Amino acid sequence: MGTAITAIFLTAFITGANAPFEHPAGQKKTDQSDNMAELGPLMARIKTNPQDVDALISLAEVFSRSKDWQKSEHFWSKVVELDPKNIGAHYHRGFTLVQLKRYDEAIAEYEFVLQAEPDSLHALYYLGVINKYGLEKPDVAKKFFQQALTLKSENRELVMDIEKELAETGK
Repeated sequence: MGTAITAIFLTAFITGANAPFEHPAGQKKTDQSDNMAELGPLMARIKTNPQDVDALISLAEVFSRSKDWQKSEHFWSKVVELDPKNIGAHYHRGFTLVQLKRYDEAIAEYEFVLQAEPDSLHALYYLGVINKYGLEKPDVAKKFFQQALTLKSENRELVMDIEKELAETGK
């Protein structure tokens, strides 16, 4: 089951289903050498100013792209600590916690997102996925999937994924 939940979250990460965090145009890089080239200057910025939220976010993104979930979680946690209202940071910290199989903490992050944005289709979807695959609670998962489907969304691909998960969970 852990493999299934990881595959779902990684697919979502790669395809952009983790989109609630805004990136300036052109900022996202996927090449591993680009990721490593970014580390030195970013770490220098953090050394100079440990509260440089933009540098911390960039570091968290670099480690997420390289799938170094421990370091990614460290930096997302720092961002959340310095900027507790940053919904994107909570969202991505939740995503990272799922990769680390720390489901209860991930749930807390997505619940935080839902408190700030009750219509967050992504948060409801991920809460369903965590409960279905990570915690093996299909009845709880079903409630999140059903709640997600009550929202109006232009994201047809995600809606189809939710419908598929709900069908597999048993309506």
